[in-house]
Amino acid sequence: MEVFLGIDLGASALKACLIGGDGKTVARARADYATAHPQPGMSEQNPADWRAALLAALGQLAKTTDLEGVQAISFSGGAHIGVLCDGDGAPLHPAIMWSDQRAHEEAAQLAADGKVAALAGNAPNATWTLPQLIWLKTHKPNIIAATQKLFFAKDWMAAQLTGAHVSDASEAVGSLMSDLEGNWHDDLTAMSGLTPAALPKIIPIGAQAGTVSDEAAAAFGLPRVPVYQGAIDTSMEWLCAAPLDKHTATLKLASAGVISFTTAAATRFPPVSYYPHVLDGLSYHAAGMSDCMGALDFVRTNFTPKLDARAFETAAAHAPAGADGVFFFPFLSGARAPFWDAALTAEMRGLTRAHDQSAIARAAYEGVGHVLSAIWHDMTDKLGHRPDALHLLGGGGHSDFFCQMLADMLGVTLRRGGETDCAFATALFAAAVHRGEKPDLLAHAAYAANGQFTPDKAAHSVYARLHEGFMARFADSSYEPSEE
Repeated sequence: MEVFLGIDLGASALKACLIGGDGKTVARARADYATAHPQPGMSEQNPADWRAALLAALGQLAKTTDLEGVQAISFSGGAHIGVLCDGDGAPLHPAIMWSDQRAHEEAAQLAADGKVAALAGNAPNATWTLPQLIWLKTHKPNIIAATQKLFFAKDWMAAQLTGAHVSDASEAVGSLMSDLEGNWHDDLTAMSGLTPAALPKIIPIGAQAGTVSDEAAAAFGLPRVPVYQGAIDTSMEWLCAAPLDKHTATLKLASAGVISFTTAAATRFPPVSYYPHVLDGLSYHAAGMSDCMGALDFVRTNFTPKLDARAFETAAAHAPAGADGVFFFPFLSGARAPFWDAALTAEMRGLTRAHDQSAIARAAYEGVGHVLSAIWHDMTDKLGHRPDALHLLGGGGHSDFFCQMLADMLGVTLRRGGETDCAFATALFAAAVHRGEKPDLLAHAAYAANGQFTPDKAAHSVYARLHEGFMARFADSSYEPSEE
């Protein structure tokens, strides 16, 4: 059986998906790995754990599907994750994650100068790779000096199969070291302290990055097939939405929570991020929070440890809107959009002895929803338009309870397809480019509607008032929420 393999390197797990030529899922697997927090505000992962996860996931797939049928492979993964390596591609330092806040001072200095934003088209903050490299140059100069190859996370994983030292425009833009077209900019790369030779060659998304080597074929149990250049997850995930055009917008509910608007224009609105789309001729604006579904899991395991994920959701559903006066502020890794404050911390406010687990669970869901609402208001204000609907992405999109809550909070219709996971989109992309087809046409053919959540006007009115209470915490900050 001919199948196509998509591999997504997520924030907490590697996911692998096999699809047939018709775009339907044949098999899927996942393997988890840990994130280390050596100091408050720091988040790191060990690339060796990613390789082990790939071996584990492929082993799972091989139990039900003959991997000799794989025709093509592609990779996706989170943006802003640099892997500093020696000449053989061996990591010299743990990979600094996009949620890491250690480089907030370096980012603030870059933002104050204004040069980086003018050249790169995006506003510096601690999530981008360039401030992280500058931090390493200051605090661990031996690492920067020893680096002979810079990979990005998904590309380092692809290199385990091909040995190629390449990347693409979505990663270059996410590094904050490219020009407006996604090519390396000499002035920006010089700030990192890396030599030009350490930078990966930029090739088009969808170009053949290499072929599975004999050594990798033996190690991973794969045939020697083409590996096509993928893209960062927020670019690839568009293939889970349909119809896919310049008006499509998405809401991602995963480790990060991200709202994205497609655009055919080259206009930028920093600090709302601007990235190249997986489809030619399109780009997209995106803004996100670091702790989305991860924040829910944090509250569940630390406040209600006897509840599993399903029981936690059920408990939240039994509490009224507003959680009987409890507010959760989910800033476990500082705050990204639209607050951009690395010093913000998480807080459960308003708890009394009268509150139970249901109120705590409800507050957790609503706290995430309030941050997504703030992002939604900020983006629609800055970009000057309001999409008619948001297409759901990520594992959180499978929760009818959470989706309806968010539709009520944001005041916009949410639509869900049968597939919301980036690994599926990446497999679909591999199939399309291998066969010379347009990815959006295959995505449209494979799409199956699986739910629509329409906002309740009365519930939205209640949440609008509650949102004012949530935002009162920021009354003395520079953030000014827009009017709906």
